[in-house]
Amino acid sequence: MPKGADEGEDQLRRVTVAMVALALLGIPLWGFLRSWTAALVFAVGALASLAFWVLHRVLTARMLTPMVRWRWIYGFLSLSKLALIALVLRGMMSRYPAEALPLATGILLFVAGSLLEALRLMVQKPE
Repeated sequence: MPKGADEGEDQLRRVTVAMVALALLGIPLWGFLRSWTAALVFAVGALASLAFWVLHRVLTARMLTPMVRWRWIYGFLSLSKLALIALVLRGMMSRYPAEALPLATGILLFVAGSLLEALRLMVQKPE
């Protein structure tokens, strides 16, 4: 396996670990600083974000097939990632309208994990 593929997989794994760590840190913080309802809503957003990330990894990897038909199918299935976020947002906002900030923070964990990995790469010394 080429060295670049291993490094790319390591980066994806580090983003996932960062997301899980931020979620585990955020749940008690929202609970103590705001309310346990906010912590619950943040946890639902974080789980949706992790599901989004897992779907992204799986579907993107499968889109790299040489068969064009399968690329289209997996490309169309990648819209399910957006549908997942939309369903979570709609359901949670109808149930807990006052908890928009914790929900948005939880959903944006995949962005935070990616930014942490980018910062790590920025300060890493070249080999």
